[in-house]
Amino acid sequence: MGSGFLIDKDGTIHQTASLFRQTWHVGRLRARCLAEHRCSPTDLHALKHFSPKTEHRMEMAKPTPQRYPSNEDSIGIEIVGAVVAGKSRNPAEPGVYETVNERQNASLQWLIAELTSTFGVPMSEIFRHPVVSRKNPTEAESASW
Repeated sequence: MGSGFLIDKDGTIHQTASLFRQTWHVGRLRARCLAEHRCSPTDLHALKHFSPKTEHRMEMAKPTPQRYPSNEDSIGIEIVGAVVAGKSRNPAEPGVYETVNERQNASLQWLIAELTSTFGVPMSEIFRHPVVSRKNPTEAESASW
């Protein structure tokens, strides 16, 4: 399973997995301490030689919120959208996702409000995939919650 929810173009929310089952939507975690400029000297030394696999393993040894949420402790919400630019002849070019529409954003706002209320998750712990892992930086770039 890729995520717990899918928000369609018309704003329809589809639950695709139980909230009590792990889904695979995050990918390898980025070091949260780097993004927030608060790494310990030990973390900085270990991260000196870049390796996504090593970085992920180090992050998973930390509790949340010292690290970003992972597949094991988060709920994934996917928003239907296509790559609309950039995917030309260069396979290394990631492409640009289309803008999230108003109906999708309204549904996203409602869903996140319900989930944060139900599970007591602070809004500061809601992230787009590219923030926490190595996903396309334009993925859900125009999403607003």
